[in-house]
Amino acid sequence: MTNIVQLRNTGGFTRMDNELYEALIGADLSGRELRVALAVHRFTAGYNTETARIPAATIASLANLARENVSRIIGELIRQRVLYRAGGSKAPIGISPVSEWKIDPKHEDKKAKPETTLSVKSDTSLVSFPTHIKDSKDINSLTGVVDAERQPEQQPAEVPEAKPVRQKSSMPACPHQAIVDLYHEILPELPAVAILNDTRKRHLQSRWRENAVHRDLDFWREYFGMVKASAFLTGKVAGRMGAKPFRASFDWLINASNFVKVVEGNYHA
Repeated sequence: MTNIVQLRNTGGFTRMDNELYEALIGADLSGRELRVALAVHRFTAGYNTETARIPAATIASLANLARENVSRIIGELIRQRVLYRAGGSKAPIGISPVSEWKIDPKHEDKKAKPETTLSVKSDTSLVSFPTHIKDSKDINSLTGVVDAERQPEQQPAEVPEAKPVRQKSSMPACPHQAIVDLYHEILPELPAVAILNDTRKRHLQSRWRENAVHRDLDFWREYFGMVKASAFLTGKVAGRMGAKPFRASFDWLINASNFVKVVEGNYHA
């Protein structure tokens, strides 16, 4: 078995400059910051561009982070000059040159303190108890020595076993109709959903449950916004050999494999 992957047999790859690769390995970034930086690199260098306008929901899905945290982490990386924006707050972002990075120190080595071991010596194997005086001649023997190991042990009171408490799931229910309404609002040019049947509900439920990022209507608003920005998915690209232009349907968009491709930006130039 070999660890070398033949590139011609893969589904594609993203090149990374050696200087950037080594800088990321040694950078004192948090785990979340590193994941966001790698996601930005994936959507810039992976598409042979220095900067890109990447929706927060896309980074959140790829990096397995909560969407509301992504903007904050991007802001931190920009402040530390790991990332930069080519303009205002909504402008495309990219990876800054390594020489410009100003990363905050996050970890300090603490001197190990010697462990102190306490030892307790027990000397209770023999315990003195007063003996029962049967005769006056035994009056001079007021105490006797009793072996504690032979004394009957006091059994602890039995504690009834606690029954496990079944916790209810905190996952919110999938708002099927609200997602369909967003689809109609943002993509009126695509085929409308006339019937919200059980099959469509199951597919929506699967997309909703597979990632915490997806359990937010703002994610679905951004998702349909990405579809709208794609000329191919909205039927603005001529079909091959005189065929009709392709237009994505609601069922196509909530299909598992197509969903991943759209989120990863495969249908954007």
